[in-house]
Amino acid sequence: MNSIDHIPNNLYILLLSLNRRVFNPNDALKSLNLPSSHAKVLFYLIHNGANPISKVAKDLSISKPNMTPIIDKLVNDGYVERYCDDNDRRVILIKHTKSACNLFKSLEAQVKNNIYNKIKVLDEAELNLLSESIDNILNLIPKIT
Repeated sequence: MNSIDHIPNNLYILLLSLNRRVFNPNDALKSLNLPSSHAKVLFYLIHNGANPISKVAKDLSISKPNMTPIIDKLVNDGYVERYCDDNDRRVILIKHTKSACNLFKSLEAQVKNNIYNKIKVLDEAELNLLSESIDNILNLIPKIT
């Protein structure tokens, strides 16, 4: 068997293991008190910056009619701002607010704390091995297209 043959299976197992044992996205979303579709929009805006509503809808596979109530709720909650594109007034852009950033920083701190509590049972050698392994994976991932 070629050395590459087992990697897809092992990466798949790693993803499932991380999802179950280290980080559960459903638990994280529950703490936001937002529906998952709303959280996806916020996460998208925080990582991609201001975008037209239609592009966000397309990229997240959310129908345009469903985007209106999502954006309305996020605007009312103070997490998103809506404004017209300076170059084309017909295009409505949305961007995240400082409140949205603070919400996700709080979530990030909570997730990191949960991970810390899970890995603190490892001994020093295991922690070093885990740290080196993560560093290696993070260095290789950008090379995969």
